[in-house]
Amino acid sequence: EVVAEAADNLRPDALANFAIYLADRFNSFYASLPVIRAEPRSLSDARLALVDAVRVVLHNALGLLGVEAPERM
Repeated sequence: EVVAEAADNLRPDALANFAIYLADRFNSFYASLPVIRAEPRSLSDARLALVDAVRVVLHNALGLLGVEAPERM
């Protein structure tokens, strides 16, 4: 949805703003909730899946913007 809006309206800033918003929300999540050591194991697995999904979305958004993302931070 954001990608289509950014492309249709020639507004890469919409995609950049989305990436910033997602990174900010993810940072809050990651800082406040355990991921690896979450119990039960199914909760840890779900949180790891969320981490990976955010990684993919941010990687794709940065790629569309022509920004190279570091492999590790």
